[in-house]
Amino acid sequence: MICIGFILAVFMALIQSALFPSISLFAFAPFIALACIYTPFRIAIWLAVLAGFCNDLVSSDFLGIHAVSAALVCTLVHRFRLGIFKDLPLQLCFYSALISVFTIIFELTILFLFDSRISIAGKSLFLDFVEMPLINAGYAFFWFVGPLLLWEWAISQWKRWRAQANATS
Repeated sequence: MICIGFILAVFMALIQSALFPSISLFAFAPFIALACIYTPFRIAIWLAVLAGFCNDLVSSDFLGIHAVSAALVCTLVHRFRLGIFKDLPLQLCFYSALISVFTIIFELTILFLFDSRISIAGKSLFLDFVEMPLINAGYAFFWFVGPLLLWEWAISQWKRWRAQANATS
């Protein structure tokens, strides 16, 4: 499931500027959410760094900013995974929105410390802290929950078919 989530996130990171030119999604937020929910802390950190590095490759920011930010976010939100139920698809959306909020906080802080050309405006803060997490939650629902539920259904059907084939032979 983690591998499929990574493939979906990489695909969206590569095509998001063509599909959504006016919206900048954090394409790896649902992947980091999956990594935090389904893997132990050490593995989740490495997967978050990998996601951040992949995001660094497709962005125009300094190399390493997204990787550091993703590692910090994963460190912070991994403890909240205990309240997330793996069976409920909407939990991935809410967790992705939470990751998106903390990613924005860390990236703004890092960019403010190391890059003097960013400007912060009231409208920008509203968009960053309210609209973008909601858009990322919707993106997680449509781009991740559907394919992952389909994948789990296909695996269960394959196991059922395999059990029936073994029972008849």
